[in-house]
Amino acid sequence: MIILSLDRNSQLPLFKQVFDQLKKRIDNDILKPGDVLPSTRQFSVQLGVNRTTIYKAYQELWAMGYIESRSGSYSYVRQRREVKSNQEEQHGNYIDWSQKVTPQAEKVHQMFGHINYPFSDVGKDFEGIDFGQLHPDSRIYPIAEYKRSLSKVITEKAETILDYGDCIGYPPLREFIAHRMRLHGISAKSDEVLIANGAQNAIDLLMKLLARPGSRVFVESPTYGMIIPTLTYYDCEIVGIPMKKDGVDLAAIEREFTNGLPIFFYTMPNFHNPTGITTNQEHREKLLALFEKYNIPIIEDAFEEEMKYFGKVPLPIKSMDINKIVIYVGSFSKVLFPGIRLGWIAADKECINRVATLKRFSDITSTLPEQAALADFCNQGYYEHHIKKIHKVYRKRMVFALQLLNKTIKKKNVSWIEPDGGFTIWMTLKNVKQSYDELNRILLSHKIRLALGKDFYPVDDKQKHFRLAIASLDETEITEGMSRLKSAIDQIYK
Repeated sequence: MIILSLDRNSQLPLFKQVFDQLKKRIDNDILKPGDVLPSTRQFSVQLGVNRTTIYKAYQELWAMGYIESRSGSYSYVRQRREVKSNQEEQHGNYIDWSQKVTPQAEKVHQMFGHINYPFSDVGKDFEGIDFGQLHPDSRIYPIAEYKRSLSKVITEKAETILDYGDCIGYPPLREFIAHRMRLHGISAKSDEVLIANGAQNAIDLLMKLLARPGSRVFVESPTYGMIIPTLTYYDCEIVGIPMKKDGVDLAAIEREFTNGLPIFFYTMPNFHNPTGITTNQEHREKLLALFEKYNIPIIEDAFEEEMKYFGKVPLPIKSMDINKIVIYVGSFSKVLFPGIRLGWIAADKECINRVATLKRFSDITSTLPEQAALADFCNQGYYEHHIKKIHKVYRKRMVFALQLLNKTIKKKNVSWIEPDGGFTIWMTLKNVKQSYDELNRILLSHKIRLALGKDFYPVDDKQKHFRLAIASLDETEITEGMSRLKSAIDQIYK
């Protein structure tokens, strides 16, 4: 007979008391595999409780794998596989994941698994001045306006936007994006726009569409840091084309054509990340003509297209794309909220149709409530108002940061590029003996962080570079940061 002690004055339900005591007996090997438990009727009479109480306790034990029940028969203790406690020490992995994953996945992990901040989660709790992270200042997010739009669409359109949506994206948002791109000189219809989960997802979809193992891909050198591991994963040959003061080296592109044509060229002509360079109209025309000659797609990453706050900037390459070889990638992350993972691809309709198929089998569609809220936010005029606001804020911060650099950093071996917009300043340190790891330790000792230049190059550059991003810092923080940067550079060249 199994004897249990039940406290009818306890706040713990009786079925839970029965469950806990039976479980403890099984865990302590008092009740062993094969032991038969009383029937629910017999046990309820013995304990003086409702039969339902015993039934619920048995159901809990069954759900956790402690007992087995057969119709028309008794329940009995089963031989249960041990459940590992979170507190138990782990003595090793049963699977060697380095051998189980694909060669491409392991290669990316080995090369980029510990990549320098800000391309990893290392050091989120950094206490200092952080010029490394490239995301908007959360203190000027238009939270109230977006909250109103989100509440509105949930209230008015819940039955529609909480269902599956079109894999190409929410129609009103695609209409707004197409309209917005027309303001940038790009002739695009809504069915030539696909919504992605941010620009990174858009790029990955295009990799799935275009990349083949061993294919050559041209990128600027330096380039957006996350494109390098992405291309590595897809087993592409990454061909870095040097950046000059006026943009990517066009002569170097022509020379590389003789070594083999690429499947596409990835470029950021406006406020290039990381250098901040913006190319002129003539450069863009020549670049487009080069790739038109061989009918090679151009992926134009316009992640900061809206950040034109230092006067007029040439229209996107896509604006001249009469032969439809340019694939334009845009994002809301750098002007609104990084947490809303919404970007887009604008391209020839036949290209969009094929990307849509891949997206359908990848993640079905981007989150519909966020798309609907963003569409309402934009159509209410909040987006345009916010753009005007951040232009004033970031123009002031960038001018201030550049003035401080010119005033504070006097080393002849240190230079930087003054951008025409955006968030980034590209700094070069010549005649430096220390490695990037040593340089990083010096910076961190002064409680300042920068993005290390090595993370932006497909192949190591001889000189040392840093990217400073002023996006999330106000004037007071920039002032303190420049003071710490001066001290760090003085130590580097000591």
